[in-house]
Amino acid sequence: MAMSDSSGGTFLYWLAIAGLMLLGGVLFIHFGLLVLFLEQDASRLSLVILAGLIIASGHAGYRSWLMDKEFKCARSLGAADATLSSEDHSSIATNYQNAVATAVANGREVADLVNLGTDLQQQVRAGHASGWFVADLMIKLGLLGTVIGFMFMLSSVAQMETTDLNAAKLMLTQMSGGMRIALFTTLAGLSSGLILGIQYQLLDRAADRLFGIIVTIVDTQHFRIANPSTDLD
Repeated sequence: MAMSDSSGGTFLYWLAIAGLMLLGGVLFIHFGLLVLFLEQDASRLSLVILAGLIIASGHAGYRSWLMDKEFKCARSLGAADATLSSEDHSSIATNYQNAVATAVANGREVADLVNLGTDLQQQVRAGHASGWFVADLMIKLGLLGTVIGFMFMLSSVAQMETTDLNAAKLMLTQMSGGMRIALFTTLAGLSSGLILGIQYQLLDRAADRLFGIIVTIVDTQHFRIANPSTDLD
């Protein structure tokens, strides 16, 4: 059974995204933006968001590597066209094939194995929900930084007791500090959430393709076992 050339290659796409992120990080440091974040963001939320982006991106890269490994196992399983043909017996495709074989041996039809299909879908998307949660959390942290920045601005106005020039200058300085917190955290949160969302969108699409390939391979094999006469036509 021939596999589509579009299947797999997820890790290469992730490497391309990681390369662009690395280039952006180098430019970010080269033009002094990192120092600017360190100096101007008193809340340090933007640094927490950027650190979360690096960690979550590493997780996305690991998941993309595992996804390509599962594609390879599914291809070998389909090409061999035998029940125990895969070299990696711990792969998702092999586990699903064994589960379907056991269910069919117990008298269930392949078309009725809805629960196994649901479990397979959860396996190929393992960890993706956590990634989407982190991406959403980054955006919310950015909005939280906006609130903190405005709180700094309002507190500077509330603390102003006199209307002389020096007090006005101090108030404006404190207000500008609050505005910087709001802007930097919002920028970090929105951009990091967007970048991480792109990576997990890539993983979700790959998971959908892997799910379709595994189901097609296993169902086709059991159909041929149940109807051996079709191979002679």
